[in-house]
Amino acid sequence: TGNLVTTELVVELADSEETDLVIKAGVQDFLLSNQFVSKILAQVSQEPGVMSVYRYLFSAEGSEMYIKPIELFFPPEKLGKLSFADCVFAAQSRNEICIGVKITSQSQDKQKNFGIYIAPSLETQFDLTIEDELITIAEDEI
Repeated sequence: TGNLVTTELVVELADSEETDLVIKAGVQDFLLSNQFVSKILAQVSQEPGVMSVYRYLFSAEGSEMYIKPIELFFPPEKLGKLSFADCVFAAQSRNEICIGVKITSQSQDKQKNFGIYIAPSLETQFDLTIEDELITIAEDEI
């Protein structure tokens, strides 16, 4: 058809030792399922009441997790030094729950968890740019 096809590949990894291979293959988004499940189990063991929240989130009727462009939450002139609390409040204004931040400039840096920050403290400061994204729980993709 002559149209440029852009396909994004998302991978679930069972073994964190394979992250270098996935990055070399050009995959931008991946989930380390063993770490994800371990963190949920650890939280539930400390706070059993959150199990009902996870049950809802992972049900067919529940909300979904999205990685959304930062401009849905902040106008470009407001970007720069912002706290995670600022991100949480911005998401709340859209009836969403912000659970993390994705810093695009760190997406190839294994030492910085590939730019993914899940549930940082509310005081954590980020230098956010138009390329960055918020990780939210929401009813709708946009």
